Amino acid sequence: MDTITHGIVGALAGRAFFAGRDVPAISADGAVLRSGSDPTARVAITACTLGAVFPDIDVFAGPIAHNPLAIIEWHRNITHSLVMLPIWAVLLAGVTLPLARWVGWKPPSFAKLLGIYAFGLASHVFLDVMTNFGTMVWSPLNYSRVAWDWLFIIDLGFSGIALLPQFVAWCYREPVKFTLRAGIVWLLFTGIALAAYVVAKSAGYGFAAWIVPATSAVAAGILFLPAIRRLGFRWTRANWCRAGLAVLCVYVALAATAHRKALAYTEDFARSHQLHVEKLAALPLPPTLTHWTGVINTPDGVWRTTLHVPGGTLERSQLYADAGSDPYVAEAEHLRDVQIYLWFARFPIWQVTQTEGRTVADVTDVRFFRGENSEASSTPQPGRMPGMRNTAGFTFEVVFDSLGHVISHGFKRPE
Repeated sequence: MDTITHGIVGALAGRAFFAGRDVPAISADGAVLRSGSDPTARVAITACTLGAVFPDIDVFAGPIAHNPLAIIEWHRNITHSLVMLPIWAVLLAGVTLPLARWVGWKPPSFAKLLGIYAFGLASHVFLDVMTNFGTMVWSPLNYSRVAWDWLFIIDLGFSGIALLPQFVAWCYREPVKFTLRAGIVWLLFTGIALAAYVVAKSAGYGFAAWIVPATSAVAAGILFLPAIRRLGFRWTRANWCRAGLAVLCVYVALAATAHRKALAYTEDFARSHQLHVEKLAALPLPPTLTHWTGVINTPDGVWRTTLHVPGGTLERSQLYADAGSDPYVAEAEHLRDVQIYLWFARFPIWQVTQTEGRTVADVTDVRFFRGENSEASSTPQPGRMPGMRNTAGFTFEVVFDSLGHVISHGFKRPE
């Protein structure tokens, strides 16, 4: 999950569970007030937000150590570990207490701060496990990667659900400012939906245009309908945020259900084509929970299908042949950097090409590619990956000279 969404979810949880006593804008007797919060709310919400983004601090390790493979070797490692989580929570709580007093904010007790940070850190680990990148949750005891494949790494629907209730709560905190605030928030979410449509279409993951006005209408309903009879002003900020978390839980449940369906459709495809399956997976694709790809590793290479849930409608299928038996590949696999890449990759494919007196051996993980060819390939040439375009920079290449000596190796730039 992207770091911004982690922070949004952390702030949502902080407001929902850890902000202390919360007073609605309109009391039970109908008196119009300005909603209020506990004096420790600021530190509690900030701590939960920081705890939720802290694990991604490991992205700075690569540039500092000048390690180009850090994104696969170190990211989602020890800072994302459940084993290390208590230690990180203690350290963060210990730093927060004196810092909060120094800036003049009233902090919760150390024990409460410890629990807040533990919750924020755990939320980050849990959300990352739901993606297909893999998270080393048991490091440093075990460096295997756990990946549930439920959500795409950037899920705008999930992010929007986590963000909207916090804005709605802000709109209903002061009755005299409600109309202006709600109007601004509605325009913001409408603009985000439109921008998402444009970006998704340009990236090749377009969705139906009607989703933009539908999103705008849903946002308008959530923002303005509770204002009828002033019901929304009787809810506390915590109520709004808890409702948002409940909807997020439903969204995750739907994602898990869709993944199970997509996995079943992938297994059905393998059976119908009588494939010798070594391993398979169903991976989410943007922008919605209905778009999935099935990836099947076989002795001939990797099959990749794109399908829709529910129904299992097949959009395209392709076999990408592997040049793993090529002698250049065998030589490349002796390199430590290649071994690290193969440790990370779940569905690696090799291709070998000759160009200008040089031989280039490329290895890529099919998880991070997308198909361009809508026709199935039943007799591909070894080492060829027709219809595939590198969109994430996760192809590793080894270049040999005319004598078969390695002259360079590293990540290939995205096309």
